[in-house]
Amino acid sequence: MSTKPSDCVTERHLMLFGTIVRWFARHEVLMQQIIATVIGSDLADVMLLTKTLTTGEKRIALLGLLRHREIPLDRFDAVYKYLIILETFSFLMNDIKHSEWIAGKASRSIQPDWILKPKPTIKPVHGGENGRSLGFLEDYEDKVEYTLEQLTETAETLGENYQSFAAYCRSVGLLVAREKEFG
Repeated sequence: MSTKPSDCVTERHLMLFGTIVRWFARHEVLMQQIIATVIGSDLADVMLLTKTLTTGEKRIALLGLLRHREIPLDRFDAVYKYLIILETFSFLMNDIKHSEWIAGKASRSIQPDWILKPKPTIKPVHGGENGRSLGFLEDYEDKVEYTLEQLTETAETLGENYQSFAAYCRSVGLLVAREKEFG
C-alpha cells in the first residue's frame, strides 16, 4: 500500500500547489483580457464565453484570434513564447488538481499517486541504437517527483512569466488598462 499523502505533503507543499494554481489562473485571466482588448469587447463577456475552456483551449483561442486579426508576426511569436510556459507545466498542474501525492523515490520528494498504475511497457530508446544520448530528456512519466525547491522554482518561473507577459502586452497595445483589472 502507498504512503498516506498526509505523511509526506506538508503545509509548504500545499502553499506551493496553491501558488502554482493561482499563477495559472492569472495567466488565464490575462489571456481573456488580451482577447477582450483585441476584439474591443467587455472583459466580463469574454470571461463568460471562455469560462468552460481549459487553459490550453484558452491559449489556442487567443493564438487563433491573433492570427485572424493579423497581429504582426513578432508580436504573435512573443505571445506564443510567453504561453509555452503553461504547456511546459500543464502536466504538473493536472497532477495538482487531480492526484493524491505520496513520497517519491528520491529523498525529500513527492510524486502523484496515480490511480491507474499500468504495468511497464516496452519503450523506444530515446538516444538511438547506442542507448540514451547525453542530452536525453525523460518523458513526463519517467520524472514526476518534485522537491520543495523544484516546486518553488516552478511557482517563481510562472510568476516572473506572468509579470513579463503582462508588461509586454501593455507595451504593444495588446492589453489596455481597465477600470477594474483583475490582479
